[in-house]
Amino acid sequence: MSFYSVDQAKCKKCLICVEVCPNKLLIKDKESGIPKMRIGAETACIHCGHCVAACPADCVTLDQMPNENFISVDSSLAVSTEQADQFLRSRRSIRSFKSKTVAHDTLQDIVSLTNYAPSASHKQPVQWIMIESPEVVREFAEMTIEWMMGLRKNDRELAKKYSVAGLIAGWRKGQDLILRGAPHLAISYMDKEKTWHDTDSAIALSYLELAAHSRGVGACFAGFFTYCANDYMPLRERLGLQENHICCGGHMLGYPKFTYPRIPMRKSLSVNWL
Repeated sequence: MSFYSVDQAKCKKCLICVEVCPNKLLIKDKESGIPKMRIGAETACIHCGHCVAACPADCVTLDQMPNENFISVDSSLAVSTEQADQFLRSRRSIRSFKSKTVAHDTLQDIVSLTNYAPSASHKQPVQWIMIESPEVVREFAEMTIEWMMGLRKNDRELAKKYSVAGLIAGWRKGQDLILRGAPHLAISYMDKEKTWHDTDSAIALSYLELAAHSRGVGACFAGFFTYCANDYMPLRERLGLQENHICCGGHMLGYPKFTYPRIPMRKSLSVNWL
């Protein structure tokens, strides 16, 4: 099979695949009218799958992306505008969790959906570390406190910026203000040399949070842990992060201890229309 092929018997010559190709690697054959790939364009293909996904006749095939691995869109599952609006507005940053753990399969489903998050040039650079054990999550919260104690001793300005005194005091009183007693933790990381790593990781983290929300699982960005994971060598070693890795963010995960029957207001949105 060639890198890009078309079943000529099924092709309707609609050229939709030509139109949707991001890098315009496909052209119309002058004699047959059938779409084809430009000569030598294989190396420029970003493997987005648009050409196969958009083909109404199901006649396009990409090598390395078998058609049977594509998922058919079920139109009956489409959500209404009102449903989508409420789903997005009702998302809350959860900081109080039940002790009940989330099933492994559910955590797997949540992180797997991040694979569909858009990324620059479809490079899909974000990698994950999933902490399933509540005991390990607690260990990482304690290591973050240890890091903060070091900041208070060696870098008072940064310690003041992060308000570590109150966080340390809370920990000593039995309050986990770092990872909030969450039973699970999702950590995104990538090669720091990758372009757009902040944007790609932020989108993937948002996908993770929304996937969790759709399953009744609460999530919250773990900011202090993220700072620590990029500065504290003992934690980096514990996570298995290499020198070229940057921790892009962590999300606490678990079932919310409380429900939120109302959606609070937001500040007025600033929009400049041109």
